[in-house]
Amino acid sequence: MKARLTVMLALFLTLSIISTACSSTKETIQYEGDPNMKASIKIMYPGGKEPFMKEYGDLFAAKYPNIGLNVINFSWNQFTKTMEEEKPDVMTVGIGEYAELLEDNRLYDLNDVITNDAFDLEGIHPEIVSLLRQYGNGKLYGLPPTFYNQALFYNKDLFDKYSIPYPTDGMTWGEVLDLAKRFPVEEGINGFFMRDFNSLQEVIAQAENLSVINTKDSKVTINTNEYKKVFEMILDAYDSKALVLPNTDAFEVYDPFITGISAMTMDYYYYLNNQIYWAKAEKGDEFQLNWDLASAPAAESSRDVSSYYYFGDIFTVNADSANKQAAWELVKFVNSDQLAKQKSRTTSFAAPTRTQYLYNPDGKRVEAFYNQKLKLEHFKKDWTAVPDGFNTQMKGIINSEAKAVMAGAKTLDEAMGSMQERGQQFLDQKLKK
Repeated sequence: MKARLTVMLALFLTLSIISTACSSTKETIQYEGDPNMKASIKIMYPGGKEPFMKEYGDLFAAKYPNIGLNVINFSWNQFTKTMEEEKPDVMTVGIGEYAELLEDNRLYDLNDVITNDAFDLEGIHPEIVSLLRQYGNGKLYGLPPTFYNQALFYNKDLFDKYSIPYPTDGMTWGEVLDLAKRFPVEEGINGFFMRDFNSLQEVIAQAENLSVINTKDSKVTINTNEYKKVFEMILDAYDSKALVLPNTDAFEVYDPFITGISAMTMDYYYYLNNQIYWAKAEKGDEFQLNWDLASAPAAESSRDVSSYYYFGDIFTVNADSANKQAAWELVKFVNSDQLAKQKSRTTSFAAPTRTQYLYNPDGKRVEAFYNQKLKLEHFKKDWTAVPDGFNTQMKGIINSEAKAVMAGAKTLDEAMGSMQERGQQFLDQKLKK
């Protein structure tokens, strides 16, 4: 459990998203480096040396034994400060830092070395390559070996038992919750599980491109007709007992879906590793969950689009690095076909960007994490304008007010008014500091 906690906390530290621009360099390096080259490179990696070496460094050192690796830990809110002080050769960044570094001309242009036949882009998720090219005005300044996206998990045995059609790719949230209502609650079965009210409203709001805060005006924007429709959809499913919101945490292995009580849930790729495979390893043959996947529910207007992609480990080369050849060899290696193939033999926390190599021993539809387009609007939001602690506080406010509605202590209008007032009060306090 301690290991699961560590990787989950590391994941949540990767969320930072901001607006964009580009940069350029004229310097060129070799397309293929000498495995015997001697160099020492400094790498900024969240979590520091131990997780980096375990994930990438030990394997890289076996191929390039003469390239020393000096791994620097950092926190995301100290990213710029650490970069200025440490002057790394390689930085692993989120999409926000990627955009910011491009704007400041801090990244080395990898376009020439990547487009040469020495490195194959063909196997990498094309939507991800396209997104990064858009940020770089057609050029690539970094590549992520992994990414995160959500999908809809469903229990095939429950659907078969009650003769209900399986969920399919391209469904809307309304259609998924209507499907959930078809299960017999009188038999102790519910159609959909989510950890808490806020977790569900958050993903539905994301699909509809709604935000609880207008960062330009520093105003909370939750008391709107658009949000009311989202809340009404959730409360309707909850009142019909098709939906359960047991207020579990992200580390709870035996949730209602895993135990076979709920027919569906939605989560990120890491749900495979942290819940399903974990439970299977603990229970062995006793674990009989017959599950499969469909793509994440979407908005009516964009059924083939996912709002849930994000990146935490885009490997980039510092434009000021004196060791660009060795730095590129590392970036190339961690994104290589060779490494992806080797890692495909075991479970992973994030989805590999090379689509050919997916750990899928049970033959499930893991392509559900890959077969939607990216929603660019999500990446363009200026999340840096949101004060530290606001999102956590707002989630608590939404959950507490929703509980009051579900308990009959408040009307939805009263609760939404309180969400708006309490959220704005907290935001104002944070902005004054």
